[in-house]
Amino acid sequence: MKQKYLTTIGQYFFYLLLAISVVLTVTFYLNTGNINVDEPVVAKRVADMGSILNLFFYWIYIVAVIAVILAIGFPLINIVSNPKKGLKTLISIAIIVVLLFVAYQFADGTLLNIPGYDGPDNIPSRLKMTDTIIFSVYAMFVVAIISVLYAEISKLFK
Repeated sequence: MKQKYLTTIGQYFFYLLLAISVVLTVTFYLNTGNINVDEPVVAKRVADMGSILNLFFYWIYIVAVIAVILAIGFPLINIVSNPKKGLKTLISIAIIVVLLFVAYQFADGTLLNIPGYDGPDNIPSRLKMTDTIIFSVYAMFVVAIISVLYAEISKLFK
């Protein structure tokens, strides 16, 4: 009974988030349709769009914080309520940490020679972090492909 009640609350909560997102999107497109920047009145509307974009950014921050809280909170609750499954979660987290550490070791922070670009993003720390993310995504992609192949091939032998 308790599980069904929580599921229902979760569904309505996510419907609410979806409805707010749809309203913001429709508002944005209604305010930005058929823009001719050459007209003075339209130039003012374009300047006013900053407030609409601010609403979008605030909404993105709110949804991101909710996602992080749920992504961290539910596994913690699951670990406390079921310690054996919690051990599997901790092992998964440890594997991801090892993957990120190995990807970081392979990452290179050598400055890029980009003609005509003198921006602030060509620094060793940012380049090393970018390489880490790219290498870890490659590794997770390979693991996903191997796991799909393993699952399908193992079905053939059963």
